[in-house]
Amino acid sequence: MTEKLLQVRNLVTEFTTGRGTQRVVDGISFDIEHGQTVGLVGESGSGKSITSLSVMGLIKAPGRIAGGSIRFAGEELTDKSVKQLRKIRGKDISMIFQEPMTSLNPVLTVGEQIAETVRLHEGLSAKAAEARALDMLTKVGIPMAETRIKQYPHQLSGGMRQRVMIAIALSCSPKLLIADEPTTALDVTIQAQILELMKSLKQEAGMGVLMVTHDLGVVAEICEKVIVMYAGQIVEEGPVDRVFVHPQHPYTEALLKSIPSIAGGRGKLYSIPGNVPALHAMPQHCRFHTRCPYVFERCMTETPQLTETEDGRKVSCWKPSSGVELKNS
Repeated sequence: MTEKLLQVRNLVTEFTTGRGTQRVVDGISFDIEHGQTVGLVGESGSGKSITSLSVMGLIKAPGRIAGGSIRFAGEELTDKSVKQLRKIRGKDISMIFQEPMTSLNPVLTVGEQIAETVRLHEGLSAKAAEARALDMLTKVGIPMAETRIKQYPHQLSGGMRQRVMIAIALSCSPKLLIADEPTTALDVTIQAQILELMKSLKQEAGMGVLMVTHDLGVVAEICEKVIVMYAGQIVEEGPVDRVFVHPQHPYTEALLKSIPSIAGGRGKLYSIPGNVPALHAMPQHCRFHTRCPYVFERCMTETPQLTETEDGRKVSCWKPSSGVELKNS
């Protein structure tokens, strides 16, 4: 059997706060295959970004990975030193961060920042590294790349800075790309261009992608599998075409119902009642029961586990809204 590119098992990430230890990611497990694009979706506060930072080994105090396993290409990452992780980050695993202005170095030109990455990880000469930087800026659709390569982050628009971050992340042809809201600052034309670039690189190099986003349209466009998170846990997982057409968890159903539609006319837009619970006030047992339209007594007295359904998906619900029965439920 071929080794999976990424295997996450029972991952627990905690933060120490004034209210005590808070579990932000609570025992999640998932896989990414070579060449597979997986979407990680959910509302703000559901634990998506902390999951991606945990995989990258970028959780800093007062946070920590408190349990579980993260295996990349067969190697365990949770027991590696900072020095060992630095050799992996940027080369084998790259990340596109949400905020380009805080991620880019304000005193280096964008060309120097891309070139630095390829010099460090691939040992290229200064001239070859600069040529790679120019090529990457052109690939991500930055106009007048020969001029922009000599400019500083503050001289670029927000969309251009985001494209520079994408160029840095892709410059060493990583095996796994973690993209945290990579197209948020981009207009729809550039967004489509970036998604096409990710698709082509995935096909060329067999790159796996973890796409962290709230944009379900992006997931439908680029992902084969989707993972739905709520309050630090995975509530549903499966192929995008099945999950989006027939969602089984009420939370997934509500997320899809919240998408504005041209066919919807001028009626009021749907929104999920209530809010994602605070970490210090997490509901017992099913964490979605305080907002769920299908709640019944068992939801408040027993904790559902992420369980495989008859059609091969996974769902954490006592009464899947599609009517599919759980195995061994």
